[in-house]
Amino acid sequence: MVQFSVRFTLFLVLGYHVGSLAQPPAPTASSLDDTLQLNEVVVRGYASNRRLLETGASIGLLTRRDLNQRYGTPTLIPALNTLPGVRADERSPGSYRLAIRGSAIRSPFGVRNVKAYWNELPLTDAGGNTPLNALDVRSLGRIEVIKGPAGSLYGAGTGGTLLFSGLAVPAGKTNVELSALGGSYGLYGNGIAVQTGQQNSAITLSYNHLQSDGYRNHSALVRDNLTLAGSFNVSDKRTISVLGLYSDLHYQTPGGLTEAQYRADPRASRPATRTLPGSADQRAGIYQKYGYLGVSHEYRWSDRIQNTTVLYGSTTDFANPFITNYQKSADQGLGGRTVTQFRLPSGPLPTTFTVGAELLRTFTVIRNFGNRAGTPDTIQTDEELVARQTSLFAQAETELPARFRLTMGLSRNDVRYGFTRFPTRAAGALPAELLTRNFTPVWLPRVALLRTFGQTLSAFASISTGYSAPTRDEVRPSAGGFNTTLNPERGTSYEVGIRGSALQSRLRFDVAAYQFGLRETIVRRSNAAGAEFFVNAGRTDQRGLEAQASYDLVAPTGFSGASNAVVSLLRIWQNATLTDYRFRSYQQGTADLSNNRIPGVAPVTLVSGLDLELKAGVYAHLTYQFLNPFPLNDANTAQSDPTRLLQATLGFRKPIGRHWTLDGYVSGDNLLNQTYSLGYDLNAVGNRFYNGSPTRNALAGIRVSWLW
Repeated sequence: MVQFSVRFTLFLVLGYHVGSLAQPPAPTASSLDDTLQLNEVVVRGYASNRRLLETGASIGLLTRRDLNQRYGTPTLIPALNTLPGVRADERSPGSYRLAIRGSAIRSPFGVRNVKAYWNELPLTDAGGNTPLNALDVRSLGRIEVIKGPAGSLYGAGTGGTLLFSGLAVPAGKTNVELSALGGSYGLYGNGIAVQTGQQNSAITLSYNHLQSDGYRNHSALVRDNLTLAGSFNVSDKRTISVLGLYSDLHYQTPGGLTEAQYRADPRASRPATRTLPGSADQRAGIYQKYGYLGVSHEYRWSDRIQNTTVLYGSTTDFANPFITNYQKSADQGLGGRTVTQFRLPSGPLPTTFTVGAELLRTFTVIRNFGNRAGTPDTIQTDEELVARQTSLFAQAETELPARFRLTMGLSRNDVRYGFTRFPTRAAGALPAELLTRNFTPVWLPRVALLRTFGQTLSAFASISTGYSAPTRDEVRPSAGGFNTTLNPERGTSYEVGIRGSALQSRLRFDVAAYQFGLRETIVRRSNAAGAEFFVNAGRTDQRGLEAQASYDLVAPTGFSGASNAVVSLLRIWQNATLTDYRFRSYQQGTADLSNNRIPGVAPVTLVSGLDLELKAGVYAHLTYQFLNPFPLNDANTAQSDPTRLLQATLGFRKPIGRHWTLDGYVSGDNLLNQTYSLGYDLNAVGNRFYNGSPTRNALAGIRVSWLW
């Protein structure tokens, strides 16, 4: 693997130098989406608002083409899986799990150890959970993925950070789009989006529906999403924005299978045993209603000073009938974030200072009942949990001589929990008692140094510290109780990277190598009933190489030399992720698991693609993913199957007259008809690791838009 890494890196670097010998001036800006030109695309990560080429960090970018055109199925999962270092799972429709550089080893379900924002509005609550399945990909226009610890600006977390943006609103226009789709296993969806852009405002309102019977027994899904995003320029210096989200989601959870059960019938749900009923018998599933309202205020004192302050409130109504119990909970979240930037562009060392603070609070009521075939029975526990997170941060970005740019950041992070269990019976009950878990506040520094070489090449090196306190669902796991001994993760990441373009920007590449040493790594355990709890696993070493390269066989419209009369885009691309993640000093009972591979992280992940767009309106996308086997438990006694997944989309998009646009498409998934699992249950009790994913399937859809 090391030899492959070195050869791949040398290939990309040499490819740049060979192409740059006779390189003409950089191409002009293209009307196509910004992923086409590494030299021009601007990213928001680390508050830089600079070209990606000038940003000293590993940042992956997904645009609307990646999110809403490349794949027919309207979920975030396949698009996220095209990015090096990112792995998204869907164990059953609607059950998302996200790993950025292996951060999901502590997540049996849901998204933890990752921070998420929508234009500075925090989406991750104080308990460390991110409601990724409450977002609809059809309402998103762009995602930036910061890979690795970003605590110097975004607070606690060792995995990474997601920055979401909504759909772009046409200036001075109103657009209405209607969409519908249908496919295999009862898949059906529809949606409507209304956008209006006036001189001082931009508003988007969208509603999307999705439902499916599911590939496996007991894996149906129904989801409705409503999204409101508005921006209002109330004066030359003041902008007010609003974000409203509502999601009503229900999906059934079929449960994990043993290897023998999976090989015999991958579509089966978890069967009953001598002591426990099956998933279908207990009507296991998730019922989740999520509401979010956020307001952002941006004030520009001058060209050099501006402030953005946001406030939000959220509510979640959650129910989870499980095989052994029935959990009902309600969350109320409040929070805010303020960021002020000072720009000093003149002088010998032009510098931008960023200072700010973030405060999050979540109050949760949790009650557990017996589960009588999907109906809550006798109450078992009655609990309240309060989570608080506070972060203070500062960053300086300085332009040094010789085209160097230095970024230095520092934050102070404080995480606190309060837990109360109330008596559930009158006779012999213990009185309610408040338990607390306050983690010692930590300082998280980050330093990055970048150098540009002309307009088409840059290299960077960074050192950053990561810190991740246990989340709400880890201090209060489904196995019950309040864990007062679980310690936060903390580590240091060292990273170097190079990115650039050549051959009139037809060839683009981005390569990063990192080493992350993590202490007190949090891992999942399960009891005999399948409920999870969490322990610290000592130290882990995480090494990786991430690379992406693309080449335009036909230069896109707008590039110099792009004169082809038929083809407007023909691109091939290759992304690669190589990892070596291992436990160090890890003792599990009497077994020494030191030097074992960390489960759930594939040593090699390759994603290849071809994109074609014709001037006549035809477009096609072909994507192939390969993951080699990886361990499914800490002991490394069980291995996954290799994943070979081929996906394709063929569509036709054409303006009709001056106001109408028609877009029709067909899409195929798992075209090689592989039996595979998109998400495994790691360290599962009874070796029930497997969750079968759909074999070969297809869908078709249509979008009609009216612009005036």
